Amino acid sequence: MHRRSLLAATSILAAPALLPGTSRAQASRASTLRVVPETLTTILDPHFTTSFTTRDFAYLVFDTLLAVNDKWEPVPQMAERWETSPDGMEWRFILRDGLTFHDGSPVTGEDCAASLRRWAQRDALGSVMLRASEAIDAPDAKTVRIKLKQPFGLVLQALSKPGAMVPMIMPKRLAETPPNRPVTEPIGSGPYRFVAAEYRPGDRIVLARHEGYRPRAEASVWASGAKRPSFERVELIAMPDVSGQVSALTTGEVDYLERLPADVLPILERNRQVKVQVVSSYGYQGIMRFNHLLPPFDDVRVRRAVMMAVDQADYLPGVAGRDEYARECRSMYGCGTPYETTAGMPLKPDLEGAKRLLRESGVDLSRPVVIIHAADAPGIASLGLVSQDLLTKLGFNVDLQSMDLNTFFGRRARQDGWNMFHSTNTVPDMQTPLQNAYMEASGAPAGFAGWPKDEEVQAGRAAFAAAGSEAERKAIAETIHRRVAEQAFYMPLGQFVTASAWRAELTDVPAGPAMFLWNIRRGR
Repeated sequence: MHRRSLLAATSILAAPALLPGTSRAQASRASTLRVVPETLTTILDPHFTTSFTTRDFAYLVFDTLLAVNDKWEPVPQMAERWETSPDGMEWRFILRDGLTFHDGSPVTGEDCAASLRRWAQRDALGSVMLRASEAIDAPDAKTVRIKLKQPFGLVLQALSKPGAMVPMIMPKRLAETPPNRPVTEPIGSGPYRFVAAEYRPGDRIVLARHEGYRPRAEASVWASGAKRPSFERVELIAMPDVSGQVSALTTGEVDYLERLPADVLPILERNRQVKVQVVSSYGYQGIMRFNHLLPPFDDVRVRRAVMMAVDQADYLPGVAGRDEYARECRSMYGCGTPYETTAGMPLKPDLEGAKRLLRESGVDLSRPVVIIHAADAPGIASLGLVSQDLLTKLGFNVDLQSMDLNTFFGRRARQDGWNMFHSTNTVPDMQTPLQNAYMEASGAPAGFAGWPKDEEVQAGRAAFAAAGSEAERKAIAETIHRRVAEQAFYMPLGQFVTASAWRAELTDVPAGPAMFLWNIRRGR
């Protein structure tokens, strides 16, 4: 029998018997989790973008060697255990038995090593680890080795980081794709597999249970532990209109809405068939990012003047919506994190002082300032509108260019054609000078969009990586923060949380710093 025929026959034999009076369509709907993300990514490569919509998709398809729990402790995930040399210069990670990719091939040490090398060329924290490494290789089929050439005290933290870009594991043949070219064949070893035949870019992504997945025995905590694919299918559906989302959730057409503006929450909170909850208590940081390569923001005085003029109270209502969801926070590491500091930051808005600094800089205010504006991302769009008003008050000639989120990601990757963009990032992604991609200071073309270049910051980040104690890391983190703020790499626009909503019959919905969709059940 041909392999395709055998698979078909197996599927028919494995299909569950239907209860009397239950149609095949009803059974299929009951076994499908339909989710509306904030936006639907068209980038399916977890190593290619910091977009958390890509990250959330990738968490279903891919897995990681390590993960962190809710105490920020690195724990094994694909790895069974790890070993390290007494001097901390060599690390070995031994894989669990029975790991398989969606194409049926076994996960090997070579797959993992190739994936880590590719990820490290794209990620802010990973790039520091890569520079500190002599080799990332596979001594045998079950082992991944990281051999350092200089001290790097954050190996476990790098491999377990929960935020984009996450060090997801893919087959070696895909991991050998040049890091400047996205992988378009998303094959991982995670709890769900990508269904290419049903993929409609920009409209829906369909995932099916990976029957070969073997969950860990430990309880699921954040991205660690057992990731049980409770549903046969997960459908990620584009639905940009918020009123359409609310209606679809109310009628049961969809099951889960990732991120909602606060003004619609009262409608859902009155509905007993719906549950509204903040899934991530850490929330997000709003971000105003300058293009350091082009006038006028190639001048630190101009960047600093805009930062001086920012009043976070103008930005937070548009992204948080409720007072209890928002807090003013001028720490680039986020508030409530171990390295929280405001060193170097302007501590209150000063519009007149900003105007004086602009006059001293001699900036040409008639030159258009292009803000690229992701108009279809509710959690970002309002930020650009506030900045448009602020820059106009400062005397700039503002050109707000609206586009969809995927076009926005493409535009911001270009070094020309824009001067400012706005985004949000999860606070856990910002909490150290190595995880915070906006603090990376290697310049163009290797650095993150905006491309600040500063040797002092880069030296500080290397010192942070090599530090031998937490007290030393904390002191270095504050020094870096002061320098980054004084050089005006970007401006934090406050910290906020948002609510998700789902059908009340869903149980065991995970909490955490990303949208995790495993272990959810329909009813008890």
